[in-house]
Amino acid sequence: MIQLRDLSKQYGSKILFEGAFASLGEKSRIALIGANGAGKSTLIRMILGEDTFEHGAIVRDPFIKIGHLAQELPKFENRTILEEVMRLDGRREEILAQKADLENKMQHGADGGNDPATLAAYARVLEEFDALDEYRLPSRAARILEGVGFSERDFHRNLSELSGGWLMRVALARVLLLQPDLLILDEPTNHLDLESLLWLEEFLKNYPGAILMVSHDRLFLNRLVDEVWEIDQRKIQAYAGNLDAFILQKEERLKVLEAQFEGQQQKAAELRAFIERFGAKASKARQAQSRAKQLEKMEFIELPESRSKVRFRFPPCPPSGKEVATLKAAGVRFGEDSGHSKTIFSGFDWILQRGSRVAIVGVNGAGKTTLLKTLARGLSGEVRLSEGTLKLGHQVKVGYYSQLQAETLRLDHTILQELEDTAPHLEIAEVRGIAGAFLFTGDDVNKKIGVLSGGEKARVALAKLLLTPNNFLLLDEPTNHLDSDSREVLLQALMDYQGTLCLVSHDRDFVAPLADQLLEIRDQKVTPLVCTYEEYLAKKVEETREKLKRSAKPDALKPTLGAVTHRLETPKVSNNQRKAWETELKKVENEITQLEKRILELNEAIATGDHASAPERLREWIEEQSRAQVLLDQKLARWEDLGVLLG
Repeated sequence: MIQLRDLSKQYGSKILFEGAFASLGEKSRIALIGANGAGKSTLIRMILGEDTFEHGAIVRDPFIKIGHLAQELPKFENRTILEEVMRLDGRREEILAQKADLENKMQHGADGGNDPATLAAYARVLEEFDALDEYRLPSRAARILEGVGFSERDFHRNLSELSGGWLMRVALARVLLLQPDLLILDEPTNHLDLESLLWLEEFLKNYPGAILMVSHDRLFLNRLVDEVWEIDQRKIQAYAGNLDAFILQKEERLKVLEAQFEGQQQKAAELRAFIERFGAKASKARQAQSRAKQLEKMEFIELPESRSKVRFRFPPCPPSGKEVATLKAAGVRFGEDSGHSKTIFSGFDWILQRGSRVAIVGVNGAGKTTLLKTLARGLSGEVRLSEGTLKLGHQVKVGYYSQLQAETLRLDHTILQELEDTAPHLEIAEVRGIAGAFLFTGDDVNKKIGVLSGGEKARVALAKLLLTPNNFLLLDEPTNHLDSDSREVLLQALMDYQGTLCLVSHDRDFVAPLADQLLEIRDQKVTPLVCTYEEYLAKKVEETREKLKRSAKPDALKPTLGAVTHRLETPKVSNNQRKAWETELKKVENEITQLEKRILELNEAIATGDHASAPERLREWIEEQSRAQVLLDQKLARWEDLGVLLG
């Protein structure tokens, strides 16, 4: 489907690719990995045709449709969530406009709708219209939006009401609904909670096209990919299998490469020694010249650049009291002043013991972040209890991280100044090491905070937290915006951390080795769970699979959004009435199936018919298609009503 042939690309003096080859097939499941700055984003842009290259070729199937989810927030116009998702890549609006325009011409044209050019154009539009799966689009859109975390009542909210994280979910839903031949996903899990991530994982397992993705979530990649592309030494090294298989294969490859390198270096040393010893002797001159040519022709093996690993430990902090936090009958409500209050949780009694490592879990919107902010007593972003009490223990020093903490950075400072001010006791080399661990290397550390992106500011805020002596850490999605190496630095630091930890994270491989307790927020209650994080995950995976099975019925029999957004209130009915509705429902379902089949037959006939020789027959097909579509809409509406009545 896509071939990369002898590809070379450089920016200034930095060579990203040199003679790179790779091949992507129709069912490929590929993880794209590489060090920060290796060229992952550049490669994606070149595949999309958004960037150029100096040499080589990228050969694409001429009819391939590519969908791309970038890390950067796309620009959105003034639309509702549903409208934006159903725009797909923008082509749907064009097709609908063309269809309406051509139908108007056929209905009111001077030639009575028999113009061959108009009919031919209409046939082409209907073919594209059919390819969009327009009749099933609303139900598919609803299912995907619910999967990524939106509720039915959200569908008609304006995009301007959403935060950046939720807008990224809209962008993800749109590209999934597009169902392209090749899906390119750049950190798709960054803004998802656990439930949405599990849904996406199951969705992508059954995806019909090819997938190329970048992700720091190792477990996510392990469960989805069967090939790994590593950008290394200006080449694309392809490995069969998932990420775990890649690690084993790379270790073996490096052992072989190192042995070959040592052998080659020894051989080269012998040649140089011979040339140096006998080059000036007439009797050995010919042999010395021969060895010189042999040395000149030798293609020297280049070992991959070893990446030094940063080991970091939190600065020492006096231990807190045995009881770090005590909550009694605690509760939080929002909107009490407006008269439309919403309870997040209530009646929460809990004692947090020193040294505990607690993961807060729950569905999207349950209040996980709110609970963290409640514990952030006296810090920026704190949420105060609406009822009950919170008491922090003796000598508790709280450190709180969320992406909003980036707003507390001094915009006129450089990255280096911000970190140095936080840890004046450290040597400059140590501070630079910490900056490098969070992807700020070389001259990057001299950038002003004010010019950084949101993700870069979040990384600076996280680095600052790690340099601050705290004995009680609250972390809200700390691995967002980190690459695998930075994530590993953070994980190892937290594994060695001697204080108390509460965190919210969708990164399963990150949480699993850290958490020894779970708090679940559900139905406005906070409950300590008596299970391991792995057991909790297994339960959630099974729930997600069951949810997908329930939603995997034929799309023709899914309620459209009229029914989704306008549920009918129904009184209790008799058994006879229910049986009558059930009988009618089966009849309507059969009629819907027959109408859809006929519409598909008519679309095929219109698209492939001989318009020039039989314009009247084509006109009859178009009129029948219109009538069938009107009738199908009526039957679907009745099916929706019956579905609601039957509960």
